[in-house]
Amino acid sequence: MHLTVVVSMKKYAVSYTLISPSVAFILIFMYYPLLSALFHSFTKWDMVTTHWIGFANFGRVFSDSIMGLSVSHQLIFTLTDLLKSIIPPLIVAELIHLLKGKRAKYLLRTGFVLNMLVPGMVGTLLWLSIYNPSYGLLNQLLKFLGLSEWTRAWLAESGTALWAIVMSGFPFISGVSFLIFYAAIGSLNNEVIESSRIDGANGWQVFTKLHIPMLTPQFKVLIILTIIGSLQDFVKVIVLTNGGPGTATVIPAYTMYGAAFASSEYGYASAIGTCLFVVILGLTLLNMKFLKTKW
Repeated sequence: MHLTVVVSMKKYAVSYTLISPSVAFILIFMYYPLLSALFHSFTKWDMVTTHWIGFANFGRVFSDSIMGLSVSHQLIFTLTDLLKSIIPPLIVAELIHLLKGKRAKYLLRTGFVLNMLVPGMVGTLLWLSIYNPSYGLLNQLLKFLGLSEWTRAWLAESGTALWAIVMSGFPFISGVSFLIFYAAIGSLNNEVIESSRIDGANGWQVFTKLHIPMLTPQFKVLIILTIIGSLQDFVKVIVLTNGGPGTATVIPAYTMYGAAFASSEYGYASAIGTCLFVVILGLTLLNMKFLKTKW
């Protein structure tokens, strides 16, 4: 057995040598930070001294009232992110596929994909300007429509700040989600679809009874990617509200960021990160187990 391994390594020595830098980078910049966070989540760590405290950090995570509030906010963000990443791109992809002209399809497809070229931070800063209470587009539009009583400081009021963040990015046509659905719809089994049309199925029945079940693999991928992205993303919160007003928009990732870089409580931040990792892993496994692929 050992001789076989040695012979194989000699035979593919060049290949192993070429991939070794990539493996080294993955180990150093992905797996080492992960293992370090897992270890330091059981310690009181300020980047200088390390003291083993067992499960104290995790006890603090589950007893902290701010953390409980941030989890409820995160639940809203994650559920709305799932809806935004699936429903609008799917509808747009279906509508473009229904068009007859190839030129129109090409132009619209290109238009919806072009937003991928714009950095996400640019879009966030744009929405910060839109919500500005003095000169923001939203308040100016409301004044133009004679609805001045509806104007407000959208990001500075606890009743509107959370939902203002949720609505940023409207109309929610993610380029990645759109491309995944558009490519998948184009590769569906047309024979089954045409047979159903001959049997009298209308467009809505084809969409609900055939397209949606056939797109299950794409749903699985997008659900996983969206959950991971939603739980890890705190850039919008920092840029738009910085967690405020008060604690109206705090989320676990933002709390982790604050614990690490504002309070130097790196052990506690590592415990929050470990909890997020476990949640993401658990939701991913549930998604893979219960969302069955039939096509």
